[in-house]
Amino acid sequence: MAVSNKNVWNYAGLHLAILSWGAAGVTSKLMTTDPAGIVVYRSIIAAIVLGLFCSLTRKGKGVSKRDQAYMIATGAMIGLHWWGFFAAIKVSTVSIALVCISSAPIFVALLQPIVEKTALKPSQILLGIISVAGIGIMFNFEYEHRLGIAIGLAAGAIDAVYSIMTSRTRETISNVYVTQMHMIGAFAVVMLISTAVDPSMNWLALETRTDYIGILFLGLVCSAIAMSLYVISIKQLSAFTATLSLNLEAVYGMIIALAVFGASEHMSPGFYIGAIMLVGSVVADAMLSSLNARKQVIEEMA
Repeated sequence: MAVSNKNVWNYAGLHLAILSWGAAGVTSKLMTTDPAGIVVYRSIIAAIVLGLFCSLTRKGKGVSKRDQAYMIATGAMIGLHWWGFFAAIKVSTVSIALVCISSAPIFVALLQPIVEKTALKPSQILLGIISVAGIGIMFNFEYEHRLGIAIGLAAGAIDAVYSIMTSRTRETISNVYVTQMHMIGAFAVVMLISTAVDPSMNWLALETRTDYIGILFLGLVCSAIAMSLYVISIKQLSAFTATLSLNLEAVYGMIIALAVFGASEHMSPGFYIGAIMLVGSVVADAMLSSLNARKQVIEEMA
């Protein structure tokens, strides 16, 4: 009975984290702050909170400068991903941005064989074709939102690079410390690029009460707390469960967006057909990966 209750708490923690990430897009849409400013505030707040935790628990002690530099570089990818995600929301809708960034696992499936110098599997090629077809349908039916779709897909591709880089981080390093380094990298890259483009730093302006509340929500709840809940949960649950559950971020986010923004978040039937093809490909890839992993374990035991 105790094990069952533990699993319930792990599932609850996992889905609370995913729900908060789904709400992040809606929060940014309500804010007047520039996407770059949102990322800078979000990442620095999370970095400070996680840094305090790491200092109190002595996490990250003995980590080499080389590993720190790699983690910061990896964090730069999540910073660019968030920047693209929030920018896509500003120029289109929350629903479009969420569906587009959910393409990340497909990009991982296509990019990882290149990085690891292995052949693409027929299933990956097929799912890639289905995903591209789904994207094409979305472009066709939501042509007025083509810029948002393009930025969202770019954010999805960057997220794939982030995932691949993260998977190559030393497993012996504390996950909380890794996340802290990622937040520092996210802050640094967006701060440097945005300052170079606009030295006046008007993009950091917080003009309304909603901006201040939104920044705190994104930094504390969606980053520091959600990342901690996610890390704790996936250590107790299967990788398949975690991967499959992550696809609900788009679903949760779209439901919240429809509740908050109403008609402006309603898309054409063609968009939803394309979205189902894209997200369906991601789910199918997760299921096939799980089946292949189980098959490999059985073969090794035989």
